[in-house]
Amino acid sequence: MEKTKKEIVIIGLILLMVIALIGVSYAAFRFTGEGTKVNSITTGSITMTYEESDNTISLTGALPTRDATGKVRLTEGEYFDFTVSSQISGDVNINYEISAKDVTTSDRKIDGSNIKLYLTRLTDDGEEELMTPETYNEESTSNSFTGRPSGEMSLYTSSMNSSESNRYRLRMWVDEDYNPQGDGGNLSFSIQINVYGLDGLSMEDRMMRTAGSADFHSSEYKSKVTSIVTKGDTVIPEGVIESWDISEKQNGSVIAYAEDDGTGAGTYKVTIGAQDKIIANYYMGEYFFGFSNLTSIDLSYLDTSLVTNMIMMFTGSTSLTELDLSGFDTSNVTNMSSMFSINTATSAPMSLTKITFGENFNTSNVTSMNMMFYGCIKLISLDLSMFDTLNVTGMFSMFNSCRSLTELDLSNFDTTNVTTMSQMFAGCSNLKSLDLRSFDTSKVTDYRTMFNGMTNITEILVTRDTWTIPNSTIANSGVTDFTYV
Repeated sequence: MEKTKKEIVIIGLILLMVIALIGVSYAAFRFTGEGTKVNSITTGSITMTYEESDNTISLTGALPTRDATGKVRLTEGEYFDFTVSSQISGDVNINYEISAKDVTTSDRKIDGSNIKLYLTRLTDDGEEELMTPETYNEESTSNSFTGRPSGEMSLYTSSMNSSESNRYRLRMWVDEDYNPQGDGGNLSFSIQINVYGLDGLSMEDRMMRTAGSADFHSSEYKSKVTSIVTKGDTVIPEGVIESWDISEKQNGSVIAYAEDDGTGAGTYKVTIGAQDKIIANYYMGEYFFGFSNLTSIDLSYLDTSLVTNMIMMFTGSTSLTELDLSGFDTSNVTNMSSMFSINTATSAPMSLTKITFGENFNTSNVTSMNMMFYGCIKLISLDLSMFDTLNVTGMFSMFNSCRSLTELDLSNFDTTNVTTMSQMFAGCSNLKSLDLRSFDTSKVTDYRTMFNGMTNITEILVTRDTWTIPNSTIANSGVTDFTYV
């Protein structure tokens, strides 16, 4: 399969090692090694190769072992040697990673916390560069610099910037603290050893550029795109209508292409891809602005960890009904103004019925949430209890015209630094109860028509000591007084 220049893909299924624990009053384990011979990927400027030696690990009848003993085993069948090599031309380097993955299929499985893995690097004279034995432990996140996915244990990470060959030795044993008494015997644990490699571009080098006019953002495509998907490679298939290099550095690290969406309506599906993850630009403002016919979007390969500005990011994508942002890391974002709002130029309302926020949707650095959900007329329920709003100063029209909302959870909102709340809930005509007991409005100077048009509201709960907004703001709502608690 062809790949873009400076790109290395995953080398997997290289070595399978099995531990089997048998017996009740004692424990023994057995290793066997299997693997493909040579795996290599050539891109034109980089070739990366994994090659295993003839020896395999095959130990039987051994008891749980102390680290001091396991680290020095050199009897045939007690260790496995392999080589990671590269052929590099030009000013480029490879970031690579050796990892272990639990592939145990037996129901009689020993827990990985009882398994020790020990990887060393061999020098030219055969000496071992010592490392530390590690208990099997899977990484919860992927590594964007090497291509290693989550769910595997990282054994070693390094880089190569010239043609070189690196030899490694692997040993594995049952931890000495394991007590087999009562385990029923015949337990097993299997790992697959994988090697991953990517070119050595930094996250900034892999970054996508901001919304432009020379790609699918142009008027030729924008209003005709019905679907946007992301993927973890830069392969452009045959038969696409048009493709673009949308990387900030114009180095081919992020691509996009348009295809006919198959509806026969002259509309398009757009795919955005990068090796492993697409690194979103610092400024993602207006990136999906005005895609009025967009009905589905999959951003699962978009890494937003560097983004600082998401102003109007989805504004005017009026045909979207669901938006899954569960993979978004917004820890560096400072501006979320109008992120999901209507396009005020056309006044076309949003069709969103559901927005999914994940655990990394962090708003602790956000200062502006003005008009964030303005015009989301079909949202019925919105749980924002996970939002950290301590640094927010602006909440102008934040929920303006969210007329279908019946549930709105703002229970953890800290509004200590907010100065403007004008029209914040205006037009939320189906909300019957609003709990604002966490609100501190001591710095709010603009609260005009804050509750206008809330015709079905029967109760607004506030805390007497922290609520300073006068009754005049509820003149055009369904209540005559706040409920102080």
